Amino acid sequence: MSQKKDTNTEHIILKAAKRVFQNKGMDGARMQEIADEAKINKAMLHYYYRSKQLLFEAVFRNAFALLA
Repeated sequence: MSQKKDTNTEHIILKAAKRVFQNKGMDGARMQEIADEAKINKAMLHYYYRSKQLLFEAVFRNAFALLA
């Protein structure tokens, strides 16, 4: 059950981050804004992704995987 919840939370974070990055770009996006979009607190966002750069890379990898 915990693994499924973790995967679901990560998916929600990635979807929220994708929306924020598309609207604001890497430089304009803020971790707090992504957390708000995902409806989680910033501490949980940092638990899954330690930095904005790592989150951006995860979103990019996810998008690239869809194309490949």
